[in-house]
Amino acid sequence: MLLGVEIGGTKLQVGVCDRRGGIVQLVRVAVVRHNGAREILKQLEIVIPPLLAGHRVKAIGVGFGGPVDSTRGRIVRSFHIKGWDGFALRRWFVQRFRLPTIIENDTNAAALAEALIGAGRGRRAVLYSNVGTGIGGGFVVDGIIQSGRFGATEIGHLRFFVRGRWRILEELSSGLSIERGKTTLTQSARYYGVALANASTLLNPDIVVVGGGVARAGEKFLRPVREIARRLVFVPYRRNLQIVPAKLGDTVVVVGAALLAAREN
Repeated sequence: MLLGVEIGGTKLQVGVCDRRGGIVQLVRVAVVRHNGAREILKQLEIVIPPLLAGHRVKAIGVGFGGPVDSTRGRIVRSFHIKGWDGFALRRWFVQRFRLPTIIENDTNAAALAEALIGAGRGRRAVLYSNVGTGIGGGFVVDGIIQSGRFGATEIGHLRFFVRGRWRILEELSSGLSIERGKTTLTQSARYYGVALANASTLLNPDIVVVGGGVARAGEKFLRPVREIARRLVFVPYRRNLQIVPAKLGDTVVVVGAALLAAREN
């Protein structure tokens, strides 16, 4: 068995999974934000030990909501919760739970899960993006996450010149921007469609998989996204542009993190 952990901006999920990504047991709690990283680590120390006591877990995979240095097992930065910047998260896990641990960006973990056993299964090049509290992206080719030193495919940080200043996509299309009344669902879909057109022009994926809370609005969100993306993508790639909803739902990061841990052990 493997342990998949999601550390997000609003929720914390820990799941015991088999080597094919099947979830055997899952615990989900709301993130306590007021004390930053310190409080979340305390939550993990409460949630994880009972799962380890009840299952033969061989390794841990962690999907973190922000850029990470996966080679060194460190958090680069959190854009939502204080106290994470530069934190040696892999070392913390190994010291607390005495199990081999791999750290990855949460959207990269989700991208791997959707590519291997979700909506992108059977496709060679899979671009995944989630639209939730923030916006992320991950690109998987032949079952391998395509990444640079501190990640890659950060779709949420693409820039748009809007009303006289540069703004990132997260400010224009995320669930948080809609919740705070900065944009409507329709406006969010338009900006996001432009971003997917640009990303697809650069990467020419076989399929684009969209997940996250905003995407659960279904065709009300995805239809205008598709329309503008197909209109703006590099013309020779237009016939290859397929945008579909994710299949694995709220547990996608947990599953992806567990699949990563399975590969390392």
